[in-house]
Amino acid sequence: MDKNVKMGRTAGLWKVYAFTLVELLVVIAIIGILIALLLPAVQAARDAARRMQCTNNLKQLALGCHNMHNSVKHFPSHSHQEGLPTDSHYWRISWPPMLCPYIEESARYEQIMQIVQDRLDISPYHTQQSYTINGVVYENPYAGVISALVCPSEVIRSPVDGVLGITSYKINIGDETYNNSISLGNDSLKRGVAGRGDQYVCNIEIINDGASNTVLFCESTITTGFDKPIATLRGGIAQTTADVYRMPLSLVEECRNYRNGPNLRTVFPYSRRGGRWADAYGPVFTGVHMVLPPNSPSCSYNHFEFCFMAASSYHTGGCQVAMCDGSVQFVSDTVDCKRDDYSQLLSENRLSVGNSEKSYFGVWGALGSRNGGENVGIP
Repeated sequence: MDKNVKMGRTAGLWKVYAFTLVELLVVIAIIGILIALLLPAVQAARDAARRMQCTNNLKQLALGCHNMHNSVKHFPSHSHQEGLPTDSHYWRISWPPMLCPYIEESARYEQIMQIVQDRLDISPYHTQQSYTINGVVYENPYAGVISALVCPSEVIRSPVDGVLGITSYKINIGDETYNNSISLGNDSLKRGVAGRGDQYVCNIEIINDGASNTVLFCESTITTGFDKPIATLRGGIAQTTADVYRMPLSLVEECRNYRNGPNLRTVFPYSRRGGRWADAYGPVFTGVHMVLPPNSPSCSYNHFEFCFMAASSYHTGGCQVAMCDGSVQFVSDTVDCKRDDYSQLLSENRLSVGNSEKSYFGVWGALGSRNGGENVGIP
């Protein structure tokens, strides 16, 4: 065959290959563009699905509270559950175990009640899988994660304190900052829907501001680590410069300013917010304060008893709350959280809100108080 003919054919083949390669690269580029366009939509769909499941979790907890109310005529307390012993560690049983019969965890509830009845030394803070008492092996009913207590958007999805379960949802202990660690005196928290059960229990009749205007549960994210820098306030608890046990408004403002503060660290020790699903010792595990708006800092001085917990979530722009009427609402980060005369209150360095006094903390605080005389709903 003529050499020029062969070269012509070879050149033609190379042109075909080049054209095919160009076509292939164009197809790959188009696929890449489509993927780039679709990924945000897929991510948004996943986020929407997680938020919907989170909404359903809150709805089920609220319905569980109402079913409990129908049975025993009141909601669960944060600590010192009515009908349980208040000595030893039994007072530390918080609200989630009391709802277990109403969220398809009856077997776990029966285990806990058997431990209480037999006065066994197995508490909400014991971190092993099982315990041997008088030669008998008992499984720890506080072990393991209950899916209904964990938002699918959480970063933390497994136990962080031994085998103990975790919770993304916290009960409303009100809009007070004074004695916020569930104090031992008669001045314990009483403005929210949960506090010490030996001081008061909450039912629909004493929610004077209206069930649709009062928060029952808030999302509050689980702490991501111990005593180390935190990349986001959602993942930790900031340390204050003074004790928050009897917190004046000036310390509330210090905590508020940590939103943009440098060198944030989680507090120590044993203060993983939401790290013990059944433990009422301090509000850090199962309670939330309606003081600063969603995704504000949670703050502590140096211990999980001396702290106050903010609502927070990994949803964009705010968090979800369950109201006392059973509805679930979304509350924006920008919700009003200061009374009109807040500056005056701040200058007076106030500590505590009176039982029938308007909340210091605007709309958000009003949603946290059951008896502040405010007919305020979610904006």
